[in-house]
Formats: sequence, C-alpha cells, structure tokens
Amino acid sequence: MEIHKKRLLIMAGCIALSVTLTSCAESTREDKDSDNVVETISTVGSTPADEAVTDTESGMATEPVKDKGTTIEPLITKTGGLGDTKEAIEQLRGADENGQDAGISSYQNNTFLAIYAQDEVTKKNTALNVTLSFEATDTPRRSEKDAMREASSVIPSDAVKVKEYKIDEGREVIKYESKLLSERLRGWYDLDAANNPKSKSGAFIVILNHDEEGIFSVVVSAGNNP
Repeated sequence: MEIHKKRLLIMAGCIALSVTLTSCAESTREDKDSDNVVETISTVGSTPADEAVTDTESGMATEPVKDKGTTIEPLITKTGGLGDTKEAIEQLRGADENGQDAGISSYQNNTFLAIYAQDEVTKKNTALNVTLSFEATDTPRRSEKDAMREASSVIPSDAVKVKEYKIDEGREVIKYESKLLSERLRGWYDLDAANNPKSKSGAFIVILNHDEEGIFSVVVSAGNNP
C-alpha cells in the first residue's frame, strides 16, 4: 500500500507540474482544432452530503473539519473536488491526513488526493488537481463505467465534454469545459492564457490510468495538458 501511495503522490505531483507549466503546447495527440461541445457530463442524482462517502473509500473517513465561523464557499462539484476550496472539501471528506509541508493533501485513507493553489483573483485556496486512487481501496481496479461514475462526483456540475483521446497504452484523456470552474480559477486561467495561446478558460481534463486489469486511478486537473 505504501508503494501505491508513493506512486500516486508522484503521479499527482507530475500532473500538477505539467499543468502549471502553461507555456508547453498541448499534446500532439490532440486534434488541432477545438471540437464543438458535444455532451454534458452525466452525474449521480443525489446530494453532496449523500455522496460524501463514495466507494473510493476503504474505511471510515476522518472526522469532518468543524466550521469555526469562517465562510465556506459552496461546492461546484457533488462531493468536493476540482474547483472547490480546501475548507469545503474538508467539510465533507474530513481532515487532511498529510502534513502541511507535504505539497499534496490526502483524505479518506489515501483514496482521495488533492493539490491546492491560492488563486490570485478569487484569493481562495482551491483544488486544481484531484486524484481518485482505486489502488488504495478494497477494489483496486475499476471498469470504465465505474471509474467515470466516481469521476462525475468530483468534477464541476456544469461540465461539458469536448473531446477524448489516447495518450499512450496506459492513459486515456477526456477534455471538458466548465463555466463554474472558470469563475473559481479566474486568476489561474488568466495566467495560463498569458503564456499559452491555446488556453481556454474553464478547460480541464480527466485522465484514466489503467493496465490490463482495469482502471487503477483517475486524475482530474485544470487546463488541457496531460
């Protein structure tokens, strides 16, 4: 399990670094022209509180962080995920299991990992990278249907699918756009646009990581560079 944790931490860190280096061009495997919006993401019909404990967990979540009088931003996802603030996520998923200097936050027995950044415009500590680690659960491999059902709960509720493509034999990418995410990460997208002419506000990607046995993790990240 420790090996799986380290593997996921390294992977999530690499994804975040790739997203931050906005001067890099989009993957050459993407289509040259942006496709039209074709499909709205399907979501599970239940409330955030109902879905706070998902089957990515292998045990009980840690005790949720209590509201100490600070204003908690409303969720833009179902169960706390991409574009949500750390405070809002921890209201549902419990306290961060990693130390402050870890660079990546861990929740629910290492099944949910998040990387936060302070947005320069909104001034909110917001998740710009989320990883669902199925390897840390009792069901370490998932079907594509099950993996996407889990992913639908941690992406913005207004997400619209734009395109999907394959990076290599072990990774598939689905690109989305979200107006809610564009507002939550206004500063991040402004910086991205200044360095990357192909940047589009509100764009994000879902990466399905798999082997011959099935999907072992899902990475959700702002931007369009896998």
